[in-house]
Amino acid sequence: MIAIATAIAALAGLVTASGHLSSLAALDASQLWDGELWRLFSGHLAHLSWRHYWVDAPAFIALYASYGRRADRASALLLLLFAAMTVSLTVVVAGIHQVYGGLSGLSCAAVSASLIGLILERPRQLFPYLLSGMYCCYLLFMGGVSSGVPVAHEAHLAGSAAGVLFVLASTAKKACNGI
Repeated sequence: MIAIATAIAALAGLVTASGHLSSLAALDASQLWDGELWRLFSGHLAHLSWRHYWVDAPAFIALYASYGRRADRASALLLLLFAAMTVSLTVVVAGIHQVYGGLSGLSCAAVSASLIGLILERPRQLFPYLLSGMYCCYLLFMGGVSSGVPVAHEAHLAGSAAGVLFVLASTAKKACNGI
C-alpha cells in the first residue's frame, strides 16, 4: 500500500504544482453541481499551497501504509474510496467551504480506522481507548488556518466517521460471512 499511497501523494504534488490542474481538480461545489463529478475524488489531490501539501502528503503516506499493513491493500483502497466520497459529499452539503482540497480528510479516515481496529482487537486494554480519546480531543478542539483559509473541520470529522463506519461494516460483514 505504501507504493499506492506514495503514487497518490506524488500525483497530488503534480496537481499542486500546476494552477491549471489545481483548478480542474479542486472540489468546487458550483462545478460539481454543473456535472463535474470527478471532483468528488480529484479534490483531495489539490492543495492550497506547498506548505499545505507538505503537511498532508507525508502523513497520508504513513497512515495508509500503516493501515494497509494492519488490514490489507484491498481494505485500504476501499477505505480510501469510501472516505473520498464521504468527505467530499460532507464538504459540499455542509456548504462551509465553496472550494476544498487536501488529503487530510482521507488521512483522518485512516487514523480512526486504525484506532477502532485496535479497540476491536484489544477490547480490554486501556491504551487504544486513551489514544482514541486523545484523537477525539484533537478533532474537537483543533483550530487553525492553512494558507490563509480556515481548516475544513467538517472534512476531518467526516473522514474520521468514515473510518469508523468502514471498519465496523467490514467487521460485521466478516462476522456474517463466518456464520
